[in-house]
Amino acid sequence: QGAQAADQLDAISVTATRTERSVFDTPDTVTRIDIQEMERDQVQSLSDTLKDVPGVEFGGGPRAVAEQPNIRGMSGNRILITVDGARQNFDSGHKGRVFVETELLKAVDVLRGPGSAVYGSGAMGGVIAMTTKDAADFLMPGEKFGVRLKGGYQSANNDKLGTGIAFGAFDMLGGGDYLLSLTRRDSDDIRLGGGETLEDSAESTWAGLAKFNWTPAAHHRLTLSRQYTFDSGEVPAQADEETSATAVLTDRETEVTSDRLGWRYDNPDNRWVNLDAFVYNTAQTVREKRIGTIQGRLDVIDFETRGVDVRNTTRLAPGKSSRHRLTYGVEYYRDDMDSRKGQDANEAFPDATADFMGAYIQDEITLDRTALGSWELIPGVRYDRYESQSDRELPGVTGSTEESQLSPKLGVIFKATEWMNLSFNYAQAFRAPNFQELYISGAHFGGNNFEPNPDLKPERLVHGLEAGVRLRADGLVETGDRARLRLTAYHNEYEDFIESIVTTGSTRFENVSEARIQGAELEASYYTPSLDMDISVAASAAVGDDTDTDEPLGNIPGHSLTLNIRKYLPDYGVSMGWRSAVHQRQDRINDNVIGTEETPGYSVHDVYLSWLPPPGPFDDVQVNLGIDNLFDKHYTPHLSTLPAPGRNAKISLIVQF
Repeated sequence: QGAQAADQLDAISVTATRTERSVFDTPDTVTRIDIQEMERDQVQSLSDTLKDVPGVEFGGGPRAVAEQPNIRGMSGNRILITVDGARQNFDSGHKGRVFVETELLKAVDVLRGPGSAVYGSGAMGGVIAMTTKDAADFLMPGEKFGVRLKGGYQSANNDKLGTGIAFGAFDMLGGGDYLLSLTRRDSDDIRLGGGETLEDSAESTWAGLAKFNWTPAAHHRLTLSRQYTFDSGEVPAQADEETSATAVLTDRETEVTSDRLGWRYDNPDNRWVNLDAFVYNTAQTVREKRIGTIQGRLDVIDFETRGVDVRNTTRLAPGKSSRHRLTYGVEYYRDDMDSRKGQDANEAFPDATADFMGAYIQDEITLDRTALGSWELIPGVRYDRYESQSDRELPGVTGSTEESQLSPKLGVIFKATEWMNLSFNYAQAFRAPNFQELYISGAHFGGNNFEPNPDLKPERLVHGLEAGVRLRADGLVETGDRARLRLTAYHNEYEDFIESIVTTGSTRFENVSEARIQGAELEASYYTPSLDMDISVAASAAVGDDTDTDEPLGNIPGHSLTLNIRKYLPDYGVSMGWRSAVHQRQDRINDNVIGTEETPGYSVHDVYLSWLPPPGPFDDVQVNLGIDNLFDKHYTPHLSTLPAPGRNAKISLIVQF
């Protein structure tokens, strides 16, 4: 069980380059969270899953339906979110972005920094790539069928969880495997630190996953899957705010389906073709029935993304001193939004469509070792073109909005020694304006009205610089120990930021500002076999400024440090640990921006224990215990207007047959 923290820095990921690479040998900054970590932490949400990743914070408050990830100061649709490669493009400032039940996931990869060179629009701040479970994750060698049952309880919101997974393999028609999963989660209002209760924060969720993998011929693999999530609860219309006398209360239902059909050809003897292609359709519906003012009115937002993604990798014949792995691909997807406010059009969520087309090429060049070490160069470039148009006649809006963008990158890994890599990364990226920024209209407040602006240009990262050092050593102090370290510094310059401009009578989105965000991140771990213990540290520091006004940016979290100490008792199958997270006060805010306030520093401490019995009569059982926010600290994260949950005792039991 040991050295899990060190293994995280050696994990294999496909997120940064769309090819399999060790995180240690990737010039981009990538962190992978696997199923073992998610089970140990008994995660309820994506924010739970990523709480140890430096440079990643969440806004929107403790309601899961309002979560908004923030990577290095970038949030909203400046971050690309995918599930099995399918884009999750819905974005609304008060309605959240993440609608995936964590029980469906086996891994989450986070790319911190620009990714437009392979992903296009939306990856300006980073990528969160989620991967769902497969039958192969649970089938033991020689087994053909199994069942996995899980039950859990968490005290902060009386969260009751039940999950059942059936999985198996078949030999007919070439062979394959299947997985069927069903999850039910039900919770009450959230208890905050100090004992207060966040009213109207109870939720109920049904989630399911059906996945079939078929191998019709050698090296060919077809995958068909459907994900389904249905979440319901009574929440304010602005789910990131507390309930008040003036708040509009709604019965809200969020329904998400995602269908995916993929084909993979992977023949290690064929250096010309390594093909991965898939089509998908992700549909999301948000229904809100007013139970406050305008009682009984039903507001509906339908958002759908259909896409196709095809890429191939060719390994070019090695030359005298270099080898090439060339990856190239094309992508097309369409976003479509329709909405209703009762029987009328919902002008705040305009009916609109947008088509995106992109093509990219990337070369991973490995140079032979010299007296000065060996090098890997990863140049790449992507061309994107998009067209967006409103389906309704709006004042001042004629025709469609068309733009194109080129996103280059260059990554460099210098392998100075067997135990040290130096990395450098340069990239440009962009984010296309969303439907609300382009076409929103109607009343804002009082006599103030929204004005559409179809002439918006895309936001751009014009210079993204990143440099780092990676160290790894085995047997550093004693036989069998493992040490890992990754230190990264970055400097990003942005242009054409889109902001809302509020005047006496109107509100309009415009390209108005330039910004600069720079910072540093540290991930380090050490495993000692003599104590059977590992220690991991994660730290981040960032500073952001509006370079037009020389004012601080308000969406930059305070500096943070996380310490994890984990002890193993392998003879008993037990691991236990202590986690401490310290966040510095954030007083670099812009007083001219409404809604940004100073937040005091805080520290939060968690404990956890897992029991995975050694081979014997109970080796199909796993028990996880934990207490989050052990001292019931009352605090409010900088990116949230609501306090965080209080002390949370949790337990889960997993049985596999």
